[in-house]
Amino acid sequence: MNASSAGLSQDVPHILVVDPRFDAYKSLAAAARIGKIDLHFRSAGRDALKLAKRMPVDAWLIGTELDDMSGEDFVALLKTQLAEVNRSASKSKVALVDLATPGSRQWSLAEHEALAAGADSVLSHPITFDDLERLLGLPAEERSKFIVPGGMQRAFFALPVGVGAAAIAIAILMIG
Repeated sequence: MNASSAGLSQDVPHILVVDPRFDAYKSLAAAARIGKIDLHFRSAGRDALKLAKRMPVDAWLIGTELDDMSGEDFVALLKTQLAEVNRSASKSKVALVDLATPGSRQWSLAEHEALAAGADSVLSHPITFDDLERLLGLPAEERSKFIVPGGMQRAFFALPVGVGAAAIAIAILMIG
């Protein structure tokens, strides 16, 4: 789902999830569906880097294991690419999404590795709207303006627009 397909304004946060576990972001997908955020999903780092060249991203949510590289490697490549295209790396917020339990020894190690790679934060599933608001650094008065409070449980699986359009076209051909 993207801004042009949903008719969204440029005022909504642009979020890019780079994680093969799309189903772990259902609440964010539901918020995108109602126009509160502009959300894109990619499972591979290379695909996400290509997308980064074409559009601005306010927040990156990056899994620790991508289809083609580690999350830490992706963060390092992303920071380099953002610096090369004269975008301020501090403008886009980057969070690694780790499977470790916050407070555990594995979590401490994940935080250390993520910060060493250049990430701004480490998050754990499920990603809440509070997590996203803190990552974006939204002031309290701006938070509810853009992002709907948690609690949405709609089942929704977002696909890139081209794939969704192709699936609809195939369904129409099969019916007709």
